[in-house]
Amino acid sequence: MREVSLLRTGQPAPVIDLSAIRGRVNDVPLEDVYTRPFHRVWTDLAEGKPYPVAVEAVADKLSRAVEADLQLASRSAAQAVIEADERIIGYKRVLSDRPNHCPLCVVAATNTYKREDLMPIHPGCGCSVNPVYADGDDSDSLDDAVSNAYKRALEAGTITVVDHGEYGPYLQAA
Repeated sequence: MREVSLLRTGQPAPVIDLSAIRGRVNDVPLEDVYTRPFHRVWTDLAEGKPYPVAVEAVADKLSRAVEADLQLASRSAAQAVIEADERIIGYKRVLSDRPNHCPLCVVAATNTYKREDLMPIHPGCGCSVNPVYADGDDSDSLDDAVSNAYKRALEAGTITVVDHGEYGPYLQAA
């Protein structure tokens, strides 16, 4: 974001101490997070599932946990930058470069968020943020029709943000 700040404002973002970045909310120990799948493998084996199937399930769960923790760290780092730079008034969600974006993220990317609103994520989310420095800075926003579709989806309850016990704000289909 330092480069974005320099390009948009002519001045770099402040230097930020990222040592206090946290991932999962409610101080869930990572030892718990990363041992859960192994407990599941023993249960699967006890229930008669073949060893390769049980191990594949563990590998999938571990992969998803690592992916979620990377996204949580990215979100927390972005939030630290936003909090440290008072010129930033908000942010926009930026879709990842992955193909086949999640429809929830596509819809959420049409909105501009307040600086204090932590970006909701979901498993497999690869979105990042783009800071908004002043009113009108989001002039590259998607057209009004897409923005209105997002508002209608929120009003109709087809998408929602829930407070997940470990991830914090969490985007999901209603």
